[in-house]
Amino acid sequence: MNTKYSNSKKAQLKEIPGGSLTIIGTPIGNIMDLSPRAINKFEEADLVLCEDTRITKKLANLRNFKIKKLVSFNNYNEKYKQKYVLDKIKEGKNIVLTGDAGMPLISDPGFSLLKGCIENNIKIDNVPGPSASIAALVVSGLSTQNFYFAGFPNKKKLARINELKQLININATLIWYESPKRLLGFLKDLKLVFGNRQAVIVKELTKLYEEVLRGDLFSLISEIEKRKQLKGEYVVLLEKPVISVIKSLNDDIKNQISALLKTKTLRSVVEILVNKTNLPKNIIYNAALEIKNNKPIN
Repeated sequence: MNTKYSNSKKAQLKEIPGGSLTIIGTPIGNIMDLSPRAINKFEEADLVLCEDTRITKKLANLRNFKIKKLVSFNNYNEKYKQKYVLDKIKEGKNIVLTGDAGMPLISDPGFSLLKGCIENNIKIDNVPGPSASIAALVVSGLSTQNFYFAGFPNKKKLARINELKQLININATLIWYESPKRLLGFLKDLKLVFGNRQAVIVKELTKLYEEVLRGDLFSLISEIEKRKQLKGEYVVLLEKPVISVIKSLNDDIKNQISALLKTKTLRSVVEILVNKTNLPKNIIYNAALEIKNNKPIN
C-alpha cells in the first residue's frame, strides 16, 4: 500500500471555521502505546470527553501530560450532553473524544455525537490507537483476509442464539467481545450454532497476564470449565466456515451416523459428531434424522 505522509500546509485541507472534534485511541493495556501525537492533542484540547474521568486522569498522570478540562461522556449521559458539546465546538472550542481503552465508538459511546458533527459540518480529526479486536485478530492465527466484528453478544440467550444464526454462513473470521461472567455460556452457544469450529480466546492484551488460547470450541470450553475464576477482558474469534463442508455431508460422516444410530440415541449421535466435526448441530441433526427414518440425504 502506497501512503504519503505530509505535514505541509499545502497538503492540508481548508479548515472549517469554528472548533473541531478529535477522536483519540488510548492503550488497551500498556500505557506506552499512547502516541506522542495523542498526548499533544490531549494537551491542546479545550475539553476532553471520556467514559470514566478517573481512568483518563490516571493515564494522564502515568504519561505525565496535562488536561485542561475533563467531562464524562458515556452511554448514560451521551444523549443529553451532545447539544452542550456541539455548542462548545461551534463557539470555537477544540474537543477530544476518547474512551477508557482502545478506539472510541467501537462498542463505545460517541456515534451519535459523530453524526451530529457531520450534520453540522464540523471538522473531525482522528488519532488512531490500539484496538483490541484488531490486535486479537493478528495474533489469533485465523484468517485476516476477511473479518466481521460483531461487538458484544446479546445478554438474552434466545436473542443471542438467533443473532448468531444470522452469522453462520458469513465467509469471514468472526470477532466478539465478552465479559468473564458470560464467556463460558457464550462459547457453548457458539458450539451449538456453529458446530465445533476452530476458535481463539484472547485475554488481557498487552498486559502482564496476556493469554491466547487456540483450539476447537470443544477443547476451549473444557479449558474454561476447569478455571475456578475468570478475570480480565476477553476477545473471542471464530474461524470462517468451510463452505463446501457446510453445503453437504461427506460419505464418511454419513457412515459414522449410520453406525452410531445402531447403538445410540439420535441425541447422543448428534452430540458425538458435533464434538468431532466442524459442522453446526442443525446440519448433523437433520442428516441423522433422515438416516434414522431411512430417507436419502445429499
